[in-house]
Amino acid sequence: MTVIKNEKQEVSGNLFGGVDGASLRLIDSPIGTYGYLDISAEGSFRYALKNDLPQVQVLGPNDTAQEVFRYEVTTTNNITVDAKLTVYILGNPSVSFDNVEIEFNNGSNEASPIHAGNASQMGQYMRGQLTTSSDRDWFIFNSLGNEIINLELCPEGSHCKDEKAWVMYVFDADKFVSEGNENQSVTLRTYLDRTNETLATAQANHFYLLYDKGFFNNSLIGIIDPCFGDRRTLDIGVGTQPKNYLALITSPLLRSSGLDAQGAAKSDLEDCGSGDTVLERVKATLPDGSKIIEQFIVAYPYSDDQYTLRVTRTGADPFAVLSPSSVTFDSIGRKANVAKMRVNNQLYSVRLEQLNTPISADMLSTFGIESIQQLDEPLTADPYLPTYNPANQIVRFPQVLDTQSGIVYSVEMLYHPESNTLSLLKATPVN
Repeated sequence: MTVIKNEKQEVSGNLFGGVDGASLRLIDSPIGTYGYLDISAEGSFRYALKNDLPQVQVLGPNDTAQEVFRYEVTTTNNITVDAKLTVYILGNPSVSFDNVEIEFNNGSNEASPIHAGNASQMGQYMRGQLTTSSDRDWFIFNSLGNEIINLELCPEGSHCKDEKAWVMYVFDADKFVSEGNENQSVTLRTYLDRTNETLATAQANHFYLLYDKGFFNNSLIGIIDPCFGDRRTLDIGVGTQPKNYLALITSPLLRSSGLDAQGAAKSDLEDCGSGDTVLERVKATLPDGSKIIEQFIVAYPYSDDQYTLRVTRTGADPFAVLSPSSVTFDSIGRKANVAKMRVNNQLYSVRLEQLNTPISADMLSTFGIESIQQLDEPLTADPYLPTYNPANQIVRFPQVLDTQSGIVYSVEMLYHPESNTLSLLKATPVN
């Protein structure tokens, strides 16, 4: 059983499960570390998470905890059975469907998948962080067409809302790849002002610089740029055909109006300024009065605080349509076949085996790793790709087909490195 801070604070069920129980006795105190347990003589229970407890409040988005309640069941045949109820507590500071970016996602081929929401189901919040001023955080999402997709960067209620340190770009994924400009660079010169003679050069490939110089004019669909206004949302109108989209978060660059006479950033700046992103300053003055001019760039403003990104759609969920990256699960054979899974920056094929069939409320469905094989193929951006995130041990399967029922699910599991097993946290039907 799983509860989630600030989102899903209660769970209920029956402690008899598949046992023909006549009565039960709670061995442990009903007051737990994170919440309390109510039980009835008929075996029903309700666990409530006490959200205001300090030990609950300190749980961050990557944290998990658990508490166990032991109890004793007496069957109708007067047989006594010892059992336990395990409750998993997931940290979640403010919103549902928290996830964190999968580092490394510095290249478009390493983009972290995002499952967009709709009017009836709030979209997944993706929390990311620019670890350096040159960091690039790539994400991918998809559409079946004929809809409006809304992206929110630092939406209302997120702790990054009052900062202006992040640029969000949205690209047509196919056009971006065909442009082939992701790894381009711009030459920065050191030169004599009187003769324009180049004395030295350096290469800069900060993404905002490449954007400013027009490298992505063909593939760029929209941008949220803190250097020009306070807009935090972006709407994309999707045509009739299915399409993949890439979203990117970077820092902005200081522009020339933000420099003081000495070539440093002005102390009273409230934004990036205006003008060119390639800045110039006097590096030295020669005896004849000519000056050596140095070109440079400055990431400004830059913050290594977390940002929040959410994607919401108006049309059908594309994960309802099967893809080659779908996971298949045979509930009779108790096997799950994962054709491709991303672990760090490597692809693997994985076969999972269901180790148990939950017969009571205290049991989570657990899977063992039956086999795993490294694939000799490059990593490419794929919104359907199952991914393991070592930051929080969460494994996300965007599309799982139950071959017996024909129902497609979006599945989330928690990996336990110590036992090399996975516990099922969520299985949400996709429609």
